[in-house]
Amino acid sequence: MKLKKTLVFLLVLSMVLSAFAFACGKKTDEPAENDTETEAPADDENAEEPADDETAERPTEPSGQLIIGTTTEMSGDFSGVWQNNASDADVRRLVQGYGTVDQTDEGEYVIDDSIVEKYDTKENEDKSKTYTFTIKQGLKFADGKEITAKNYVAGTMLWASRLIGPDFCGGKNTAGIDLVGYDAFSKGEKKEFTGIHLIDDYTFSATINPDNTPYFYELNSVGAGPEDLEFWLGKDVDIKDDGDGCYFVEDINTEEFKNAVKAARDKKTLPSSGPYMLEKYDEAQQLATMVINPNFQGDRVGRKPLISKVILKKITQATQIDDLKTGGVDIIKNIGDGKTINAGMDLTEGEGFAYTDYPRAGYGKIAFSCDVGPTQFVEVRQALAYLLDRNDFAKQFTGGYGSVVNGPYGTAQWFYQETQKELDEKLNSYPYDPAKAVELLEKAGFTLNESGAEFKEGDGIRYKKMDDGKLMPLEIKWASTENNEVSDLLVVKLAENPDLVKAGVKIQRDAMSFDELLNWLYRDASQDAKYGVPTYNMFNLATGFTPWYDQKYTYSTKEEMIKMGYNTNFIFDKELEQAATDMVMISPDQRDVFKDNFVKFVTRWNEMLPDLPLYSNQYHDFYNAKLKHWVTSEMKGLTATILDAWVTE
Repeated sequence: MKLKKTLVFLLVLSMVLSAFAFACGKKTDEPAENDTETEAPADDENAEEPADDETAERPTEPSGQLIIGTTTEMSGDFSGVWQNNASDADVRRLVQGYGTVDQTDEGEYVIDDSIVEKYDTKENEDKSKTYTFTIKQGLKFADGKEITAKNYVAGTMLWASRLIGPDFCGGKNTAGIDLVGYDAFSKGEKKEFTGIHLIDDYTFSATINPDNTPYFYELNSVGAGPEDLEFWLGKDVDIKDDGDGCYFVEDINTEEFKNAVKAARDKKTLPSSGPYMLEKYDEAQQLATMVINPNFQGDRVGRKPLISKVILKKITQATQIDDLKTGGVDIIKNIGDGKTINAGMDLTEGEGFAYTDYPRAGYGKIAFSCDVGPTQFVEVRQALAYLLDRNDFAKQFTGGYGSVVNGPYGTAQWFYQETQKELDEKLNSYPYDPAKAVELLEKAGFTLNESGAEFKEGDGIRYKKMDDGKLMPLEIKWASTENNEVSDLLVVKLAENPDLVKAGVKIQRDAMSFDELLNWLYRDASQDAKYGVPTYNMFNLATGFTPWYDQKYTYSTKEEMIKMGYNTNFIFDKELEQAATDMVMISPDQRDVFKDNFVKFVTRWNEMLPDLPLYSNQYHDFYNAKLKHWVTSEMKGLTATILDAWVTE
């Protein structure tokens, strides 16, 4: 089929569909080269011609396979509890399902009435709120095990337990964090999770802590998904409720069960309750092969898989168009760099290939460590912003398919759209200004040279005299992904920028795999003790948001949240934390209050600059024309998109 090229100049962000999460709006971490977004002109004068598959008859039986190319290396740690690699998340979202709360293709959270037979709510005298769910009978995991209310209770209790947290497994034990009794249960102080009750084989309840109401995203506080305890614990530990809340009949906060969880992680698979199950994961070849879950009854709107096999395959950015052209993969998705987009557009001018484009729900960035080295000083972070021409950077990388943003938001989000004018007036765009950068570096105290005398141009690196009398060099240690176009462009535009060198700044780049970068970013000592030692000052990667825009844990100053892997910027700013909290601790119907608080949050963020946004762009998916009805967006997400699509061999 022949498709017209689309000219794109504007950048739009939207919200990425996430797998169900309990604690807060999850975001995925992506290598920087995957970050780009733009939007077609509003008049749609360059819109695509109708594709052949738009009128193709939907098949009734599944067939064929789809090989999806990804430039993000899979870790095999698919749960998302320890890290949240974007490719691992794709596998998880295809394999897990049956959550009581679902997300529509437009990004709205709703009760999934294909799973929930009935539910009711009750506002209690102490201002807490109880949701009671009765799930439908007949639900099963892929291996045939029946799914009951205990599996849903287990889905919260396991991932809230002390076992999963820093004391044992080093993960995020934040499931059910908004519920009554979470604190005592998650710390192992009480065996019962008092806010969760098991009523019968198919009915359970969850009570929101009055301290966590009202909440703008209330349904997400009580939603649950089924979990297979035998997979994670090595045996099927029973759950009971004697009236004081649910509890495990056996103490799971032990070394024995820590080892069981590690063994489960080492299997590099997940129990399946979603449309697909993981048939095989080949770590060496970076291939995840998924086949249809025979027990999947369909999603909320009745969709079942029509593609028999889905394979996620690691490819390189440099060769991805060739991989598509030669049949090594059937689709490359989330393409954001201008060079690859233009090559893909050329490919679709001929027969046999097509494309879909849509605004992205994230942005490429430099993430700063705000507690170590020179980047602990806000003036240094701001100075680095003034020393990078971000407009030029975005133009060169995205090829006109993206632009700069000045905060942690997407331009497709309703609260950004309705506050854009105010934000444009309030936010600092950090235009290229080396003189302003020098002024800020001096304000931060970097006024000396190596010998301790006053810094003069040509002295090399600036130094700051610390309280202990030692001199701190203005040397930024940069963890950078290897074989990465964004990294290479940052070398030219920032690290080797003559104005940066002239200002007395040195950036030392260490190139590494993306998995390695994430270990350093998260300071994940569970992988190796060395990662727990603060080492790097900045990282280049990307962030994708979900429609659940809750940033209160992302910028939490609480020690227990830091230990669980939140606040990877390690920025301890009470005002930012409070602004993020105020934004969401309102009733779901208080849209205007949410907008006002969003502006306050972003304004503080823009001043403190824990990240330096580089660009946001329009994603493009390029694919073999055998793939039909590929209708996608970041709100809709990969799983729903695949369930809508089919292939013709």
